Amino acid sequence: MFMIMETPASKVIDAFGGTTAVARLVEAPVSTVHSWRKNGIPNSRLHHLRLASRAKRIKVDIDALLSSAPAAASEQAAA
Repeated sequence: MFMIMETPASKVIDAFGGTTAVARLVEAPVSTVHSWRKNGIPNSRLHHLRLASRAKRIKVDIDALLSSAPAAASEQAAA
């Protein structure tokens, strides 16, 4: 049985409508966006998502979703 870990990046991606929706939004391959669920979203792409959310009037609080991570996950992302 697989355990799906709800990472902060997954929360952001899901808030934008999922992997395919984010891939289209940032013009990246679906496989790249899928890898962000585990590895985290690069800062440049987070900036792009913030700008896109304003431009397209998508109400997503990226910072709140990212800060909702447990301390261990935050420390792992910083490493």
